[in-house]
Amino acid sequence: MKHSTQRSILSARKRILQSRPYWLFAFGCLMVIALLGITYTHSRMNAQIMAMSEINKKRIDRLDQLWVLVVDAEASALSFLLMRSDLYLEPYRESIFKLEPLMASMNFDIPPGSEDHEDLMILKRLVDAKFQQMGEMLSKGRAPLAMSNDRGEMGKQLMDEIRIRLAVLKQRRETAHKKLERSYADQSENIQYVGYALGFASLLLILSLFTFQQRQVALRARIHDLLKTENARLEDMVRTRTRELSRLASHLTNAREEERRHMARELHDQMGAWLTAAKMDASWLRRSLGTQVGDDIQERILRLIDSIGSTITLTRRLVDDLQPPLLEGLGLVEALRALGEQFQLDVPVEMDFPANDVNLTQDQSLALYRIAQESLTNIRKYAKATQVKLGLAEEAGKVVLSVRDNGCGFETQNGETHGHGIAGMKHRTQMFNGSLTLRSVLGKGTHIEVCIPAPA
Repeated sequence: MKHSTQRSILSARKRILQSRPYWLFAFGCLMVIALLGITYTHSRMNAQIMAMSEINKKRIDRLDQLWVLVVDAEASALSFLLMRSDLYLEPYRESIFKLEPLMASMNFDIPPGSEDHEDLMILKRLVDAKFQQMGEMLSKGRAPLAMSNDRGEMGKQLMDEIRIRLAVLKQRRETAHKKLERSYADQSENIQYVGYALGFASLLLILSLFTFQQRQVALRARIHDLLKTENARLEDMVRTRTRELSRLASHLTNAREEERRHMARELHDQMGAWLTAAKMDASWLRRSLGTQVGDDIQERILRLIDSIGSTITLTRRLVDDLQPPLLEGLGLVEALRALGEQFQLDVPVEMDFPANDVNLTQDQSLALYRIAQESLTNIRKYAKATQVKLGLAEEAGKVVLSVRDNGCGFETQNGETHGHGIAGMKHRTQMFNGSLTLRSVLGKGTHIEVCIPAPA
């Protein structure tokens, strides 16, 4: 139970470690989204504060414009009363013309129900009263006298009331604007803190990714070293096994050739002698019996003599196949020529040999002879060829054997179709540091080329 729990914990930790890159990637995506959101929010706040600042500025400007209009109108009226010229009434008329749209804009700035709307209505009544007072003054052609000594002159009193109301409204506008700026500053500070936090988290993420990457690099390097060491060990093992197999195959090949030589000697020395003696005895019996036996016995004796002769011929052919006498007596060229002439009884053979024998050792010549013999045997069994080319050449310090046919061919990539014959050819070639090239196309025949370095 304890081991099972430990395995479960290790498995869970392994899954967590394997999923850590995905968590880091998801966290990085969230960080990017958060930074984009903060940037967007900050941009919107900048746009809003700029818009509100512009609106408040225009509202304050309109309050100043109202005061300027009232002052200009009063100055124009007083100037007209002093100078008695219509030219001085132009500012007064322009003020009256601009007053109505300006008051409409201010009514839009401070709508009904707002905190300053009551003061705006009072200001509007004061302005109307002031302009009405200036109208009466212009219509009478003189400034009105004070209604009482304690109240003072009516025009000055109205101007003081207008200035006070404008100052109150302007002060409230400026206070609201400063409050908005403080609110924006607080929000910017909060966003700044969030940005610091996200920046610190991004730094941690970068450090985590860097650490993870370094661990991955170290792990890959360790795996690479382990694989390199393991590959070296496996290559040494393969080379060792290859050498052992090569030595074993060479031993088996040499043992098979030695067994063939032994069988050839036994067949030639023992069975050949016995068959020759048996043929001689049968011939002596036929001559000795003469006419003492019937024709049927004479016929059987003749048949026995022919059978013994055929057996002797078969034995000689077997001996030649096991240990070709021409190879030892006349060399590789003549042995291949005899092999081609024998194969020519079944399929036409085009032979191309040098005039003199090639410079090879007895074992090398035997290897090339066996390869040619195996190739021709395969052609007879499988190729269904109608033309065969058998060639031998000596060039640039190497001897080249070439066997080509126009048979059905086979797939060289499919090792199952090669059998042991091709493997034996390759091994015989490798025994002498040679090379074997096999080219075959379905329906277009096969070409085998063997190159063996000539001895120095």
